[in-house]
Parts: sequence; C-alpha cells; structure tokens
Amino acid sequence: MSWYKNTNTGEERQFNDAWFDACVAAGNPKVDGWMLMVPQPTPPEPPPPAPYRVSKDTITSRIVQANKLNDLMALIATLPADQQFLWSNFAWFWSTNPTVIGMCQQLGLDPTVILASDPYLT
Repeated sequence: MSWYKNTNTGEERQFNDAWFDACVAAGNPKVDGWMLMVPQPTPPEPPPPAPYRVSKDTITSRIVQANKLNDLMALIATLPADQQFLWSNFAWFWSTNPTVIGMCQQLGLDPTVILASDPYLT
C-alpha cells in the first residue's frame, strides 16, 4: 500500500500498488490525476563557510575600536605560554581559531564581528 495524491483535487489516499498499476495499464479514467507521493529527501546540511585568514593588525584594530585594548593586554598576560607565543609571533589567524574566538568572547565581543573578512588578506 502506498499513498497517492490527486493532482486535480489535492486529496490524499492509500491504494494497493498492484491495483493502481493495473488500472493505469488498462487506461482506467478513475486514476486520472493520482500520483504516487514520494517522500522528498531531506536536503543535506549546507557546508560550513570556508575558514579565511584575518590579520592580527585587523583584529587588534577592531578591538581598539571597541575600547577593549587594555582588556586584551590583560587577557594576553593570562594566556598559557604557548598561546602567548602564538599571539605575539603570528601575523594572522584563521577565522575558526578557537583560541582567538574564545578571547573575543572573554572580552565580551562578537567573534563574527572581530573576525569578519579581512580586506587586506584574501
């Protein structure tokens, strides 16, 4: 048994597949407009946006615009040594870098704004 929908009336009904196929083969007018209701597949999740690079200068400029430079300096001082090294020595970061995202959140800033696309990096 399968569900069919009448394209003329919008009615939905369950029919025995063998009966329906026999009616169609015989040209029975009673089946006019009836179409098998095929469940539509769920569309796949869209892929996450591709990571992009954001320069440390751009990140810092955006934090300065938010009047959070002193908070940033205090936050950097509390980071573990390896993360302090990365912040001090890297010129850019990926937009998906969890450390930088966490730093933005700790500063009370929106990471999507601070890590928005960088006009100086492509």
